[in-house]
Amino acid sequence: MAGLRERLHDGKPFLFSWMSMPGLHLAGQIARLPLDGVTLDLQHGLIDFADAAAMVAAINGAGKPAIVRVLWNDPGLIGQAFDCGASIVIAPMVNSKAQAEALVKAAKYPPMGQRSWGGYAMVQAAKVTPAEYLKVANSTTLVFAMIETREALDALDDIASVPGLDGLFVGPSDLSIALSNGAELNRLSAATLAAMEKVAAACKRNNLVAGAFAGTPEIMNTYIGLGFRFLAASVDVDLLRLGTDAAVKGVNI
Repeated sequence: MAGLRERLHDGKPFLFSWMSMPGLHLAGQIARLPLDGVTLDLQHGLIDFADAAAMVAAINGAGKPAIVRVLWNDPGLIGQAFDCGASIVIAPMVNSKAQAEALVKAAKYPPMGQRSWGGYAMVQAAKVTPAEYLKVANSTTLVFAMIETREALDALDDIASVPGLDGLFVGPSDLSIALSNGAELNRLSAATLAAMEKVAAACKRNNLVAGAFAGTPEIMNTYIGLGFRFLAASVDVDLLRLGTDAAVKGVNI
């Protein structure tokens, strides 16, 4: 999507919804909420690729960038996500420089990578010819490596230095579990926040976008204070709960 890279580097928070439930009509409605984009969770959500292809089209049709968290750091899954029109792909469990390099290789066309050509949904979404898409794809699509383990933190500087990587995305739930040796899930624990501060610093040194899953205003504000700008604001099921709470608040039942 034109201007997305510039938007992500303009210093303002980029807040997006996070979808775990399938449905193109639901995706179209969520894309029209006052947020900057929509993520489809193909790792822990109930969305399969057929669902995702239709949902990405609905999100793009609403004028918002579609973000896909793929099932794994696999070249076929990464290529599929971009081919169906995603603007950003987030890959989980990137724990080494070699895995980050493989991610870039799958996400970018030569000379930066070896992304395979195929499918035309991405060309239609970009509203350009195939030849034009090939020229601009490496700069207009973005790929994020998830940082969510002790191994990733140990390799943080090596991962962040990989050419072609556009950002790091912290999974604070898994990171807190890892840092506490399974004792707690706490996205605001002292150890988690200290680790995230290191991730934000690595992003700044390497001109990468610092992203994370947040989920609540309190957590978003905390992460913004650490230097994060690309933030998951709320999950679809939470939006339903919050909407229901607001709808019945004050009703005499």
